[in-house]
Amino acid sequence: MSSLSPRELHDRIYDNWERFYQEGRIDRRTLMKAAMVWAAGATAVPLLAACGDDDDDDDDDTGGDSSGSATNTPGDDESTTTEGSGDDATEAEDSEPEPTAADGGGAAEGGTLTVILSESDLPTMDPHMHNLRTGIITFYHTHDNLGLRNKDTNLIEPWLAESWENIEPTVWEMKLREGVTFHNGDPFTAETVKWNWERIINPEQASPQIGNHVAIAGVEVIDEYTVHVTTTEPYPIFTERLQNFQMIPEMLAQAEGDAYLAENPVGTGPYMLEEWKKGQEIVLTRNPNYWNSDVQAPYETLVLRIVPGLPTQLAELLAGNVDIIRVVPFDQMETVENSGIAMPVTQAILRVGFVRLDAMGRSGPSPFEDARVRNAANHAVDIEGYIAALQPGGDRAPALLNPKHFGFDPSVEPHEYDPDLAKQLLEEAGYPDGIDVTWLRGPSSMPNQDQVDQAMQRDLEAVGIRAEFETLSDGNVFTTRHNEGNGGDMMNYNWGSYSVFDADGIYWDMLHSDSIFTYYNNTELDALLDQGRGSLDADERMQIYADAQRIVREEAPMIFMWGFHSVWGVSNDVEWSPRPDEIDMYFTARPKA
Repeated sequence: MSSLSPRELHDRIYDNWERFYQEGRIDRRTLMKAAMVWAAGATAVPLLAACGDDDDDDDDDTGGDSSGSATNTPGDDESTTTEGSGDDATEAEDSEPEPTAADGGGAAEGGTLTVILSESDLPTMDPHMHNLRTGIITFYHTHDNLGLRNKDTNLIEPWLAESWENIEPTVWEMKLREGVTFHNGDPFTAETVKWNWERIINPEQASPQIGNHVAIAGVEVIDEYTVHVTTTEPYPIFTERLQNFQMIPEMLAQAEGDAYLAENPVGTGPYMLEEWKKGQEIVLTRNPNYWNSDVQAPYETLVLRIVPGLPTQLAELLAGNVDIIRVVPFDQMETVENSGIAMPVTQAILRVGFVRLDAMGRSGPSPFEDARVRNAANHAVDIEGYIAALQPGGDRAPALLNPKHFGFDPSVEPHEYDPDLAKQLLEEAGYPDGIDVTWLRGPSSMPNQDQVDQAMQRDLEAVGIRAEFETLSDGNVFTTRHNEGNGGDMMNYNWGSYSVFDADGIYWDMLHSDSIFTYYNNTELDALLDQGRGSLDADERMQIYADAQRIVREEAPMIFMWGFHSVWGVSNDVEWSPRPDEIDMYFTARPKA
């Protein structure tokens, strides 16, 4: 066990960066970035998280996540229980604080916690081979990470790693926790860490998370519980990447292969897989040999159910058949509150919703290749009206960024609701009689997604944009269609930035022409995004992203919507609250006294 506290460990790392600078081994910008990491405030960390390719795909959201750092923002550590709905909603006191990396998870109490995870099942049980939010949530229960964020201090604290130190500008020495075993009995050692990193950065593995680890040049085993991790350049945010990188037993993986890992999640986590009934439920049972006795899950069994249809999910909650659902429709919040069975719990999150427009004709020729048509679509829809009438709240994203993203420029004005201007732009683009387009839709965890889509469809039709819905019930099929370039003219989409509170976490993946997710191509914007990703100067990055937002606002490659205020439904018998980073930790839930 390290003799240093997490804060002392953090301070030592910065002392080393200062020494490297005094010795002329790093430049001033690297030192400045290290200083910002050291500060580790909720407003500082977002400035640092913009290295790597962060996907964040929630199969319920048909949006995006590959692996990144879950970062909280000021005032967002608290989730609120809604008293009433609409304009009369008020915020109640927080429930008992969640256990964190600092304070453990309480004593074991037995019983079963049942959660509706999603409308669609996971495509794999391999934690390195997905980019789904629901996968992140699931694997936080079956696996462990080298580090874990303490939501109260915002520091990445040692977890499977016991300590780490930057012994050279490009070398990190990591001491690992001894005596940890995987669910199958294999030991967790330095060879485990080396194998996991080499696997995820191997291009032939084709992990969707490879972009998060591109700075890793290699891993050297020093002894059974010590590794040296070499980076391609000085990398002050190294520790930020440790909190969402689940460890897999290397001996089992080498013996059984990828096909086995895709069916069998074997980790060191607080829960173990008991049964995976595909398309129905994932049944986890408490790990009796979990290495951290302070974080024993209160519930003996955790059932993650797959239930298509939000009305069915709500009915299951109100019938007392499940304890937590991840989506409560806005118009049903009062029903839940008055049920005596459960309460709606609202949390503002980083995820941004939008309707992607095929601005580059990736799916084939489209009228949305003309920026005038794209802007017409934005002027045709009443975003403020949808938020007021159909949402539990929402933060306008006038150029795709959530106000929670570092780089957000509040001076960028959203499109005004102006049907006459929309008609004028269509006529200028050569469509005086309007256009007929397709709109691909998938399952979503946004409150009232169907009602919003239908209202938007009516408003678009009123100016001459006639959109025909194509609705897919399987989020995995939707994501595959989208990523392969078969999304059509319009597509529902949203992106959680993989909990990276930085403009890079959404702009590069959604808009850079090199991204597999993009339906837009602009070389001027590409250059800005590359510049923003590579800069260590916070003021410079703010200006870069301000310039980028003006291009995005003018070019309108999507119908801009809002940052979500999501609503969970939680049984009155359970003490639990969600987090703004969308990493639902059900092992922190406990029976209400």
